[in-house]
Amino acid sequence: MKILIIADEEWNDYVYGNNVLTNWFTGFDAEFAEIYCSPGLPNNTVCKNYFQITDAQMFKSLFTKHKAGGRVFLPESEEQKESSKVNVQRKGAYGFMKKVSTVLHSPVMMIRDFIWCNGRYNREAMQKFVDEFAPDVVFCPRLITPKLMRLEKLVSTMTTAPFVAFTADDEASLMQVNCSPLYWMRRLWIRRKFKKHVGLYKYYFTFSKEQAEDYHNEYGMPTSTLYKCGDFLPTFTPKAINEPIQIVYAGGLYCNRWKTLGKIGEALREINKDSIKMLLNVYSQDELTTAQKKVLCEENYVYFKGAVTPDKLVEIYQKADIALHVESFDKKYRYATRVSFSTKIIDLMASSCTILAICWERHAGYQYLNEHNAAICVSSNDKIKECLEAIVSHPEILAEMQKKAWECGSIYHSREAIHNQIKTVFNSLLV
Repeated sequence: MKILIIADEEWNDYVYGNNVLTNWFTGFDAEFAEIYCSPGLPNNTVCKNYFQITDAQMFKSLFTKHKAGGRVFLPESEEQKESSKVNVQRKGAYGFMKKVSTVLHSPVMMIRDFIWCNGRYNREAMQKFVDEFAPDVVFCPRLITPKLMRLEKLVSTMTTAPFVAFTADDEASLMQVNCSPLYWMRRLWIRRKFKKHVGLYKYYFTFSKEQAEDYHNEYGMPTSTLYKCGDFLPTFTPKAINEPIQIVYAGGLYCNRWKTLGKIGEALREINKDSIKMLLNVYSQDELTTAQKKVLCEENYVYFKGAVTPDKLVEIYQKADIALHVESFDKKYRYATRVSFSTKIIDLMASSCTILAICWERHAGYQYLNEHNAAICVSSNDKIKECLEAIVSHPEILAEMQKKAWECGSIYHSREAIHNQIKTVFNSLLV
């Protein structure tokens, strides 16, 4: 089977260490090609065939004869291979736009929408790329945007292969909180375009069961959830519980997740008044702000460790007792992350730790873990201290929940199970 992927970002496992494409398709019996829309270079062990379009190319195409897009040839020298491991998206004009968009998100995104909706593609080169690859399936894992709708529509004129979509985010619903008129203008515009565009897809994967059901009911297409694979040992081996109990959080502090971690710190300060019974280690590549330093501090038994490599993180989990999945309880971020399912959750199932999920009860990750009894689940800040005190009083629950997390992962998230799910869907579209 030949699978053409249309994505926003380059397929680079060094820049995106938790890349779901590599997770899904390592060992998958297929040949891959990718069309992508960012300035970085790919770096993975699965795909060797690429076509790239960038913001800069699209911008230049508005004012010059140069059209946007061309083949990408993978680095051959060791020096070039090393350079492909650098996140160029943090550099140059592209990186500057990303930083500015965190402050002026809607205006910046509307400017980018204009560029991508009016720039000129190198259609001849793209048609040649698609023809030479001759895909059987076109797979589109992305958050829908005007630029990707236009690109997908263009590629659909170049091949008769069926299109399959995947999203990990709330793409077009109105269940959001934002005070910007520009945000809602853009949101409503995308929603209208999406309703027309969605007929392109023969199947839709999501991370959220609720979102899959909503899409099926609203758009009448077949849908299902698709999660990551995990590497699970053949049998579960229990491990001794540390004294004090070791909690680990690894990930970003954005969307006010740091505030939830801060509430854990407040609870730990109370729990450890007489003796140290439990502590939290935080691993993140984010730099702490002044406000974050005040709550993620050693006085609250929270130890900020900075960034670590994926290999090192596996070792850290093996020595820890509890692995955290947290989200913010602020209304804006509850809605923004409602249908997201952290790719990290499956890694936590394979980590030999108990999973402690602290987030809104309508969050997709919370619902899944709670439904499968694969984690200790806490649905409000007010319950954090009570939960941690119960664990300190009855640490034997950790061994029980570690096993339940492993059992859920080994049954539903083995590489064989996920590969069979993808193959079944793709093959059904080729009949």
